[in-house]
Amino acid sequence: MAKSPSESPINRRALLASGAAAVPLTLGLAGVPAQAGPASQPRSVLVEPKRHRQLIRGFGGMTHAGWIGELTPSQCDTVFDNGADDLGFTILRIPVPEDTADWSADLATAQAAAAKGALVFASPWNPPDDLAETFVRDEVPHGSQYEAENATLVNAHTATDTPGYQGEGYVRFDGATDASVQFENVVIGSAGTKNLAFRYSAPAGDVHVDIHVAGALVAEGVLFPRTDEGTWVWKSIQAQMTPGQWPVQVVTTGEGGPDLDYLMAAAYTPPGEARRLRHDAYGAYADYLNAFVHHMRDNGVELYGISVQNEPDYAHEWTWWTTEEMNRFLREFAGRIDCRIIAPESFQYVKRVSDPILEDPEALANLDILGAHLYGTAVADFPYPLFEDNGADKELWMTEVYHPNSSSSANLWPEALKVAEHVHHAMVDAEFQAYVWWYIRRFYGPLLEDGTISKRGCMLAHFSKFVRPGHHRVEAQKEPQAGVLTSAYADDDGGLVVIAVNTTTAAVEQSFAVKGCAVRSARRWLTDATRSIEEQPAVPGRGNGFTASLPPESVTTFVVRK
Repeated sequence: MAKSPSESPINRRALLASGAAAVPLTLGLAGVPAQAGPASQPRSVLVEPKRHRQLIRGFGGMTHAGWIGELTPSQCDTVFDNGADDLGFTILRIPVPEDTADWSADLATAQAAAAKGALVFASPWNPPDDLAETFVRDEVPHGSQYEAENATLVNAHTATDTPGYQGEGYVRFDGATDASVQFENVVIGSAGTKNLAFRYSAPAGDVHVDIHVAGALVAEGVLFPRTDEGTWVWKSIQAQMTPGQWPVQVVTTGEGGPDLDYLMAAAYTPPGEARRLRHDAYGAYADYLNAFVHHMRDNGVELYGISVQNEPDYAHEWTWWTTEEMNRFLREFAGRIDCRIIAPESFQYVKRVSDPILEDPEALANLDILGAHLYGTAVADFPYPLFEDNGADKELWMTEVYHPNSSSSANLWPEALKVAEHVHHAMVDAEFQAYVWWYIRRFYGPLLEDGTISKRGCMLAHFSKFVRPGHHRVEAQKEPQAGVLTSAYADDDGGLVVIAVNTTTAAVEQSFAVKGCAVRSARRWLTDATRSIEEQPAVPGRGNGFTASLPPESVTTFVVRK
């Protein structure tokens, strides 16, 4: 969730001391001895190169000179070249500054990326001041949603008898005191005041409960007023929170508690301070975006796409858009922009933000790329059946994320392995065509502040260096054995790449069969606790397949020779 330009202590992107030393990594190609024997028997993965899934556009990240400075020329080489010691990124995201005087702030990086063949796209955070206005938002909360029935329950149970709930049910407290509902892993991206909004029903009368965050009492004796029978309403509290994933607990104190449907967590916008594009300025805003497209073009950078708005549903520090406003802009004004259009870039791939576009033929006609962010999105919510049904001629991009946090050193292992898991699910479960990180250079990003590649960067490079634009993901079992994730990609010339992520703490043996092809050998590159994209001895082919040992907590990329 891209936030404000400052690096102050209350900024979500704040540079937090991790306590872990940044260890420079050399992406050497020296072979190393094979791992010890596997801990489990092989289970074959069938790879079907002729069964194409999505076309891959590439992997990349963002630079924002106004907030953290541009990449240096040497860093551009490391990021966008694809030699042994490079990341091999093929996508760059840049901002669209509100002030036209700042439009060239990221130009040098964009020119360097474009010269190396990378796609460049741009996202605005705000329109120019003269096109915007403040307004009083409605009281319907927005943010990350956490269902009560999936929480940890003490003296409480899931119920379904009151209609109007979302999800699989709601939670009813059984104890007048010391009963609790604890929402686990509530994602908070920045330090500051957060809004915790509970959708509830209380037909029996007023009740008071205590609310804790990470074990600390943040609101005592909170009143949940009585509601009519069968009615669901909102109760919000504000709490100071820091980045991370925190438990939020509701505890009864003697009166019982309300029926809880779900929790919404987001940054807090004081009443009357929300910002939006003036409704009479849509045409001027389209002209502004179009002018930026032409500015970049005149300076040698042909943008692949331009977004209407960064995170319109999480705009506590920038500009809000409703789904109706977004669709109106797409229908009536986006067509005058001389570039592919990206929307809506929801902060959490919230389908209710993008569904209206897919259901409006006129708005959809002016959309080229459905963009989404994946902050705290559950893997179960990665698939998008409506896009499969209605988005046949559109592209699907993941346009911003950091994972699993912005507080740890990018060299922390095995935490960095979670990045490879995340990319795997984004490619296989969500079927995104592009995967774009947040800041390219950051202590929690793929490139450290000194320009060296981090362990998280290695996780991305296992995909970006080998799965190139124009590859297709092809059919392959996505989890052939517990804790082992596999995906496969083919190019039009018969090249085949297989990526295996072993999340377990034991070595496993994994076999692969390539349908319709004789396999001579498979070159392989490995990252684990001690190695960083190091080439290993090639694995010999046997008939139409090969078998390899996957070290504990590792990623291996295989390039198959047929």
